[in-house]
Amino acid sequence: MSGIISRIGSNIAGLAVRATGLAAIGMTCYDAHVMGKLEADTYSQSNESARLISAADNLNYMETPSVVLGKVKKKIFNFQVNNSFLMPFEAVYGYAKGFASSCVDKVIPLTMGLFALIGGKVTSKLSAFGLMLYAGYKILHEGFGIGKINRLDQPYK
Repeated sequence: MSGIISRIGSNIAGLAVRATGLAAIGMTCYDAHVMGKLEADTYSQSNESARLISAADNLNYMETPSVVLGKVKKKIFNFQVNNSFLMPFEAVYGYAKGFASSCVDKVIPLTMGLFALIGGKVTSKLSAFGLMLYAGYKILHEGFGIGKINRLDQPYK
């Protein structure tokens, strides 16, 4: 029994390092997921509105007056307005774009978290230490505003 306890005691530092890496990856991926959802909504809705503006513009103007062509254009417009079949595909593209963009923005904690999780003894410990320094910097800079430029004091450009 004492062998198991001593083994767990010597492994606590390794478990803490791995947990630090897992936490960094989890937080980074959560942020990326939220940004992906926001970008999915924004991208699909802006493309849908641009498509509807184009359809409305097409409905209102004809090069030559025609009653039959006007009725056909009205049917096409109603079809375009009532069927937003491209929106899910655009949402998937927007999600991927937002997720990837957020991962690129947070490449430092993502990489250090990955190295802390799967790296060797020295690499994982250095990465965990780097993560702690990075987290401290972010808390001081973003949380408390230390070293941040006050945008209200800037002249309008």
